Amino acid sequence: MPDPTPLLVGVDAGATKSVAVAATIDGARIGRAERGGANPKRHGLARAAATIASLTREVSSGGRVAGLAIGVAQQPALLFVAGAGIDRPEHARALESALADHLPQTRVIVVNDTLAVLRAATPDAVGIAIPVSTGGNVIGRAPDGRVTDRGHGVFGGGYVLGALAARAARAGRVQGGSAPARPVPVPTHALVGEELAREITAVPLDWQRPRRPAPGAAALGAAVARAAEAGDPYPARMVDRWCRRVTAAVREEVAQLDLGDAPTIVVYGGLAEAVPWLATRIAEAARVAAPGARLVAPDREPVEGAVDLALDAWGGSPIGWSFTPRR
Repeated sequence: MPDPTPLLVGVDAGATKSVAVAATIDGARIGRAERGGANPKRHGLARAAATIASLTREVSSGGRVAGLAIGVAQQPALLFVAGAGIDRPEHARALESALADHLPQTRVIVVNDTLAVLRAATPDAVGIAIPVSTGGNVIGRAPDGRVTDRGHGVFGGGYVLGALAARAARAGRVQGGSAPARPVPVPTHALVGEELAREITAVPLDWQRPRRPAPGAAALGAAVARAAEAGDPYPARMVDRWCRRVTAAVREEVAQLDLGDAPTIVVYGGLAEAVPWLATRIAEAARVAAPGARLVAPDREPVEGAVDLALDAWGGSPIGWSFTPRR
């Protein structure tokens, strides 16, 4: 039997779903598998690593493609993980180490999942990616390969919108509603409309701290964005703030990464799909910073970008995930 063909595996490790695709070194896709979430922040490092390793073994097992022998249950030569919750270099290193325990014969590279989207939407993974989903962030990659994430991910996303609105509703800051339990001045910029307040109170939320709801608050993001679109003042202010920060972040990254006058900018995400108005607002905010920008939407799955990044790394051009955070 001929020697097994080297296999590469790309994984899109999300908060609720993870997808793995195996490929030969010439790019032929030969297997696909799905599991639940593998975000280390949400599921824990050990569980996330076990999920990803299980996916990797499944897509690396048995088969024959174009006359090439594929080893049975062989470990891939390279595993490339684009993961949710990988927000710092130390997060990536921790998951790489945990995966090495499961797959000792495999080279493992871990980066933030946004980079897989950038690679899926562009031929070279050069440009800026702006997720409009549970989190809000701005990540860019320069023509010389530098990657940045300079701490922009604190100002937007479904969780921020949902958490702030839920907090206001919980405090009784509802237009036309009853006063809070304790009579305190209610600033007009922190009032939630009655319709949105009803949607918020219909969702059971755990509160991790007196003022911070659990991650489930992200499910309210679309409702808050729709309220902003309808003119509800407080949600509208939150969206305006998000857009201002996007403009500032894009302006900074274009300069830091030498992306020129016409950078490629990818705006994407579940919240963007759920509320197209919000996606338009974020795209407009990016254009304020880069009027000549080429705005694109991904036409391939993020896991395809992860496989392409694996192929890039195999060919000697690995994407980096090492930087000094601002915060």
